[in-house]
Amino acid sequence: MSLDTVIDLGKVCGRELSEAEAARLREVGNKLNLREDDALWPLLAAMEYQRVYYEVLPEKIAGASKTIMDGMAAAAEKETAAAQARLTDCVVKEARYLASKIQYARLVPMGLLALICLLAYGSLMLWAGFRIDRGRDFPLAEVLHMPSGWLISGLCLAMSVFYAAMTILSLAEGKISEWSKGVIALFFLIVGCLITLYLLTN
Repeated sequence: MSLDTVIDLGKVCGRELSEAEAARLREVGNKLNLREDDALWPLLAAMEYQRVYYEVLPEKIAGASKTIMDGMAAAAEKETAAAQARLTDCVVKEARYLASKIQYARLVPMGLLALICLLAYGSLMLWAGFRIDRGRDFPLAEVLHMPSGWLISGLCLAMSVFYAAMTILSLAEGKISEWSKGVIALFFLIVGCLITLYLLTN
């Protein structure tokens, strides 16, 4: 087999040997004192193909790695954007939930308690005025027979219903430590029932 035939073997691999590759083969063959029909020519050609292949391989690996990394970066960026959107939605929902919870859990009881205190204070002022005006003892219990007595009992019952609902919601969410709201609900229920019972029996 001649050197020219070996060089033509490049066509079998889908491309022809370049001039540099053919010159390199001739140079190696001359250094090894190979004849034109020496059996080592196909082996040299195969080794040259391997050398060229491994020289190009890092570039191919780099290109494939870049493609993979670009794909991973795009996927990670997309997933990060989706996670940020989910986080934003969760934060907004939690903020709304906390705002509504603060509104109902704090403002409503404070408003009801303020009304009860205002009515009780007004009733006590009326009681003091009647006592001073009549110049004799005026039982404090008579204050409850004023319209404010019915209002105070109604507000106490409303407060007990509100705290009972808050206790049920807290227990449904698994917050066992919120049982103190149940105690407050029971207290206002007892006070409201006692005032109502007094007003109905006297």
